[in-house]
Amino acid sequence: MKFFSIIFNKGLTFDHHNCKKVEASRERNEILMLITQRKQSLPKPLLYKFTLPLFIFTWYIIPSGAAAHPGECGLDFLNIAVGAYSASTGQANYAGMEGAEAIFGNPSLLGEDLNGFASYQYLIMDTKSQAASINIPFNSKYSFALGINIFDPGEITGYDNEGHKTGNLKSGDYLVRLGIGSRSLLNYGATFSYYEQHLDKVVGRSYGFGVGISCDLGQNRIGLSAENIGPKFKISQSSVPLPSRIALSGWFPVRDNFLNLSADFIYSREMGFRFVGGIEYTPLEGFFFRAGSNNDIPLSTGLGISSGSFDFDYSYVPSGLFGARHLFSVTISR
Repeated sequence: MKFFSIIFNKGLTFDHHNCKKVEASRERNEILMLITQRKQSLPKPLLYKFTLPLFIFTWYIIPSGAAAHPGECGLDFLNIAVGAYSASTGQANYAGMEGAEAIFGNPSLLGEDLNGFASYQYLIMDTKSQAASINIPFNSKYSFALGINIFDPGEITGYDNEGHKTGNLKSGDYLVRLGIGSRSLLNYGATFSYYEQHLDKVVGRSYGFGVGISCDLGQNRIGLSAENIGPKFKISQSSVPLPSRIALSGWFPVRDNFLNLSADFIYSREMGFRFVGGIEYTPLEGFFFRAGSNNDIPLSTGLGISSGSFDFDYSYVPSGLFGARHLFSVTISR
């Protein structure tokens, strides 16, 4: 919100004798208005207060050299986009995701509306992933969210040491996440996550945290977020790091949202540093074409339809960690 300083001048005359005095007063008042607007609208103290500790915290968890560690982390399904909107714009767009879906990205963007999000994606073979979340506002400032992500790798055939089939194994990965977000000149949020993995009768568990901040600068938005920060994931006699992720993100509308651009600089423990770029084109109101790219996936595409309180999104990702994927997402707001 912008605040303006308004000064009223009474009894001004516009005769030739007072003309210069009136013009000087008017210029002085305009300068005061601009200075006051500038001071009130820029949240620089808040940015310094929250951004610096977050940078220090996230930089601390980055391994020495910030190299990728493929195959080192557990719970690989956490490295793929949950929703079709994010997937179609390059597998990120953490500054563009808002509402219930933001619990899987930057929790500072949970928003002030009551809404629900659901997503389904079909991967290689009979692998599937399903996710759902709900965002519930407390008041005009705070929101609470709950999210669930279930990864089903399908049937896994077991073999003994001699190569004989022993039957099919039941397996699956689960994420349950709680989030809270606050809205002000600087938005901020935090999440707590519980992870569980089943491999037949063997069960692994862990927990982690996430944080996020974001700030609107005119129509543009920048954000900083981190997720899956916590102790090692333990299963049977083994323990592996969580696939932690840190992202500096931007969302840049062009020509009143006729064309929107997104950019994310991401470090993840599993894949190292990546740049993700996305574009959204709106040829008609309520209809969207999207495309994106990153270091691993040359091109992902998608479309979206929005009508009132209902949003539908679709994305096709031709390659990546789990091969080609089709994603379908629905968001309902009130």
